[in-house]
Amino acid sequence: MADGDAVVAVSGGGRSRAGPPDYERSITLFSPEGRLCQLDYAFNAVKLGGITSVGVRGADCVYVVTHRKEDKLQDKTTVSHLFAITERMGLLATGMPADGRALAHEARNAAAEFRFKWGYEMSPRMLAQWIADRAQIRTQHAQTRPYGIVSMIFGIDEEEGTPQLFTCDPAGQFFGHKAAGAGLKEREVIDFLEERMESNPSLSSESTFELIKCALEHVLRGDFYTQEYEIGFVSKEDPTVNLFTAKFVRRQS
Repeated sequence: MADGDAVVAVSGGGRSRAGPPDYERSITLFSPEGRLCQLDYAFNAVKLGGITSVGVRGADCVYVVTHRKEDKLQDKTTVSHLFAITERMGLLATGMPADGRALAHEARNAAAEFRFKWGYEMSPRMLAQWIADRAQIRTQHAQTRPYGIVSMIFGIDEEEGTPQLFTCDPAGQFFGHKAAGAGLKEREVIDFLEERMESNPSLSSESTFELIKCALEHVLRGDFYTQEYEIGFVSKEDPTVNLFTAKFVRRQS
């Protein structure tokens, strides 16, 4: 028996291997190191899909982009990571597609109920906080599990008239961003964006899209021009959320 393997006594005098500790199976129990193991696994699930997403907020717009996984037998219209929540607000879910679809459906209902109750549209910040509150509550109940996604919420604030970009993670944290990354190569994307955004540039719509393109090209490298991308865009000039798919074409030198 390997060192460190746990054994337990069973009736009849025999021995049996113990199962995993309770804190590894339950979302509500902390490990001796102070971690919620099921929450760590949820963060791992975000990267399991193998996709990387990028979002950048410009002076008067927001772009979010993610790439699709190649599957020649799949009807691409039936699977998406990008959703319109209201006319002025969208959500990009990086991670488990089914969790993203379920969360987008719940977010649409929440935004509709908010509009019916208060008579005006929910702002991106309000939606980000609503999603984060739900995610945090799911870490407190043993009969639920965290969503295996990181959400990017983007849109135009109706009251302030400004573009906004937020992320929400499985732990229930939400943050506002100038630029953000999520998924398999999140760290590489963030390092690239931090370097480019260090001087706090005021980005035009064209510069914002170019920065996102460069960030993805940096991390995907040779696969960049072979992928199909889902792109979300909203601007102050046209506050309606635009969602579309595209492929990038290599420039001829």
